[in-house]
Amino acid sequence: MAEQAFEAALAQGAETFVLTYSGGKDSTATAVLTLEWWKRRGKPVEVHVVYADTRLEIPTLHAQALGFLEAVKGLHPEIGVHIAKPLPEESFWVQLIGKGYPPPHNRFRWCTKRLKIAPMDRLVQSLPGKKAILTGVRFGESDARDSRLLLSCSRGGECGQGVLFQEAKRLNALYVAPIVFWRECFVWDYLNLVAPTLGYPTGALEGVYGGRDTRFGCWTCTVVRRDRAMARALENGHAHLRPLYEFREWLWSWTRGPETRVKRKDGKPGRLTLEARREVYRRLKEVEERVGVKLMTPEEEALIRESWGSNINGGPWTR
Repeated sequence: MAEQAFEAALAQGAETFVLTYSGGKDSTATAVLTLEWWKRRGKPVEVHVVYADTRLEIPTLHAQALGFLEAVKGLHPEIGVHIAKPLPEESFWVQLIGKGYPPPHNRFRWCTKRLKIAPMDRLVQSLPGKKAILTGVRFGESDARDSRLLLSCSRGGECGQGVLFQEAKRLNALYVAPIVFWRECFVWDYLNLVAPTLGYPTGALEGVYGGRDTRFGCWTCTVVRRDRAMARALENGHAHLRPLYEFREWLWSWTRGPETRVKRKDGKPGRLTLEARREVYRRLKEVEERVGVKLMTPEEEALIRESWGSNINGGPWTR
């Protein structure tokens, strides 16, 4: 079915294939499947692999993703490989520590659009021709994802009502989901048994995951109550990442207290107070020292201090 979807995209005028890559198992399998078809087919279209780097990926998975991208460059020099990052002023730490946005939760998930969707859209829009955007979206990932896909399907959304969907509003592109009906075991078999024989470094991915029943996201994610992915990583030889895990646990619980939030006119909790933001910043700097990794760029830190100055000088975010 995947090859028929690729051919259908060609028949509908796609001139550029854009592989949206996250570093996870599904987008990795989709990338390998597509690139191998493209090679066998005689390279009929321009192909670009776009990695959405939120700068919040779990370090072990981030390293695996970068290694995969390097392998793609070596195997297919003609392929465009891109890393899409959020603008500094839209980054997670500038929003949280600088502007005082509360940590994301199910009713205010402000992170996805800023950190993934917007950077990806900007890059996709810069590419030539009519595009086919290939995603690793798949039924069976979780009950919640299936519910969202079914709703999205009914509205003409990301699952494409199958493997192919014409999106005309936002990017004027085709959406292709070649593995939307693959079972999880098939994904892992493809990555463990097939892709390595073709030269792709995917055989270690299951070990990076720490098993098959873990879903990865940003290490800071506060949408979930417990970060099982990071907990699994700690159990599987990555104890050096414990400061990240502890910081995320602290951030989730501490910012739920009303004393950390500005009270809005309607009495509901609003942004984080300036004092709370300073405390988050202080603790994050401690984590940087313990892990030996820079978690904020100098530009982000400058923007954070600029936002704090707006508060101190009577700007729009009062304490």
